Amino acid sequence: MQSPSQERAHLEDPEPGSPQVRPEHGGKVRWGRERGPGAPGDGFLARLGPASEELAGYHNAVSLVDGHDGLADDFHPPRLPLDTELEGITFVALDCETTGHFPDRMVELGAVRYQLPRPDQGSAPRLLLETLVHTTDHINPYARRVHGITRSMLTGAPSQRRVAMTFRDFSKGTILVEHSADSFDTRLVSKAMDRPLPHYHLDTSRIAGFLFQLRDTIGLERLCERLEVTHRQPHFALADAEATADCFCRLVELGREQFGWRTLGDLVAVGMPPSPRAQVSPGHKDGVAGAGASTGNGRRRRHRAGRRHHSQTAAVPPSAGDGASN
Repeated sequence: MQSPSQERAHLEDPEPGSPQVRPEHGGKVRWGRERGPGAPGDGFLARLGPASEELAGYHNAVSLVDGHDGLADDFHPPRLPLDTELEGITFVALDCETTGHFPDRMVELGAVRYQLPRPDQGSAPRLLLETLVHTTDHINPYARRVHGITRSMLTGAPSQRRVAMTFRDFSKGTILVEHSADSFDTRLVSKAMDRPLPHYHLDTSRIAGFLFQLRDTIGLERLCERLEVTHRQPHFALADAEATADCFCRLVELGREQFGWRTLGDLVAVGMPPSPRAQVSPGHKDGVAGAGASTGNGRRRRHRAGRRHHSQTAAVPPSAGDGASN
């Protein structure tokens, strides 16, 4: 039998990743509360690992870069020409798991660096990048149930910026691939770096929608089923990135057969999401304006058209007619 102090310590320190059960709440599971993470670390903290022992040498082979407190001056390398042959391009498929509420922050990043398979040479070894990402933000209970990541699991994980800087070096000179119609994953990495990524980025859901004439965005698991791609662990960032890379290779193969895709420009034309709308700060006249009109001094003028229309129509008697005027 446990003493009262032992029972209280057990309630206050549950197993990592498990829901909390408290007698004062009638023994109900409390998903909405969790312990905060400890301090961030310097090394990778993988959750899934490679699919086989043969791939262990390619898993997290790139160590975290030290001394990158600021961005290098050569961060914006020239983009690949659109007429580049697909066989000469290196791709990086990425996926992020997040806190699940605004503003979203990464809690895990997975990436796969690969090239399209060649019939005469086979597929080259893929480089794998996987780590949990430290954050002190709360994780939405629903998101926590989906991906299974709790804040206590993030103790010792590298910081957002260190992971983003490592991804910058990992993806240098490549084309990014994600399964997100609104560039969600690349925007998360860009936010951690405090500037946009310079890469072309392709969306497998857009490419699939073009090839299969889909009206709605197809999910990654459904796309894997349709293309007969093995998805070893949904909602694990590395596994999602691997599935995205495999789906991308299958989609490119179908595009070659149906439309003769040969160059990077062929993929960009059908698979690149639109750039995010620029945020216009007060007093700044450049960029893309939002939904409201902008006054001459850079301030946004709020529209009250609905309220004004209601007051005007209420003041006009029904017998006045549409063309009446004083």
